[in-house]
Amino acid sequence: MFKKIYVLYLIVFIAITIFGFIIANYGINNQDKHVYVLPNGYTGWVKIVYDQKDSPPLIREGSDYVNLIPANGILRTSNPSTSGVMEIYYLDEQGNRNKLASDMIQSRSAKVVEVQRSDGTFEDQSVYLFFIGTKEQWKEEMLRNP
Repeated sequence: MFKKIYVLYLIVFIAITIFGFIIANYGINNQDKHVYVLPNGYTGWVKIVYDQKDSPPLIREGSDYVNLIPANGILRTSNPSTSGVMEIYYLDEQGNRNKLASDMIQSRSAKVVEVQRSDGTFEDQSVYLFFIGTKEQWKEEMLRNP
């Protein structure tokens, strides 16, 4: 009798493990991918402001969202904020994308900030911020603008 219970327990355990692996793998593989394309050599803060009605949507390459970051580092888009995998590239003069090393990406954060409109009212803006540069450049920035 104990042998039957043990076999049943083992079958249930294996089934739950396989089911959990399938669910976890499905969740990881179905995340949005965000590709950030920066001007060649850019260092400094990158800010993406979401849900901006008068701004264009993000470009799509297949299922990827492409964030073309302008020279000032601030991109406004009509898209809502979504989580997902992040890839960052520099765009060289020939139009080639060169992937940034992960140690060049500092201080990532997603938050909602309150901004005053020109008419004096306030609105909440969903933003994503990260710093591009070495740890030393980021530390210097934090000393200048804490």
